[in-house]
Amino acid sequence: MRLAAAMLLVSLVTLTWLVADYLRLQRAAEENQELRALVNEQERQIQALGLQAAVVRERMAELELLDAEVRQMVGLPTAEEERNAASTTVSSRGGPAQRVTLTDIRNTLTLAAMEIEPAKERLEDLKEEVEAEQERLAHIPNGWPVKGRISSPFGVRRSPFGGSSTEFHAGVDIAASYGTAVRATGAARVVFAGIKGGYGRVVILDHGYGYRTVYGHNSKLNVKTGQTVERGDIIAYVGSSGRSTGPHVHYEVLYQGRNKNPSEYMP
Repeated sequence: MRLAAAMLLVSLVTLTWLVADYLRLQRAAEENQELRALVNEQERQIQALGLQAAVVRERMAELELLDAEVRQMVGLPTAEEERNAASTTVSSRGGPAQRVTLTDIRNTLTLAAMEIEPAKERLEDLKEEVEAEQERLAHIPNGWPVKGRISSPFGVRRSPFGGSSTEFHAGVDIAASYGTAVRATGAARVVFAGIKGGYGRVVILDHGYGYRTVYGHNSKLNVKTGQTVERGDIIAYVGSSGRSTGPHVHYEVLYQGRNKNPSEYMP
């Protein structure tokens, strides 16, 4: 009986240990399963964040390209040059490190993605405005049509043909050697190229935006009516045709049909 009781006791102890070990192993298995599920979920989140980051990087690249185009158009330094300049003036700050979570990364990427499209739209609008302004500036008269000296300014003057009478001079006369190239002072369309009364051989350009320019007394014309020209294109050659006392260019600038002082457009 004692032997049987002892054996029963040993059996109970062994069974208790086995049950306890089984329960421990079962808990460990459950914990491992939860851990594997957690790891799998984190991997899924990391993959999703990776895809989101790739999209943000692609959109940021588009934004940086657009930014570079606008900067080049207006003559601003590149973003890299600005960053380099800023790095020499901004001091680094130390502090306790913070643990960055997946939620922090997700929120940052989400905010960045939300900011990209409005920023891109603003840059695209700015680019269109800059292009329009560059187009306008390319057409507005600017510069000298020929190298020389102003022999007769804009405004009331004594008649160059003698006598005491005065007349209103609608442009400026620029004296230059016979045959010197006469150039357009802005992009335009030729609305007249031929002989016109006292102007002699004359070219009239319509620049748009309300501007026209007149180039008179030429010896030879280099353009025809209906032709388009750019600033700096040769449109004629200095002469003394029409009502003239010597080789020069009579140059007029008109805005909204009214004569302006050309000297204001001849820096």
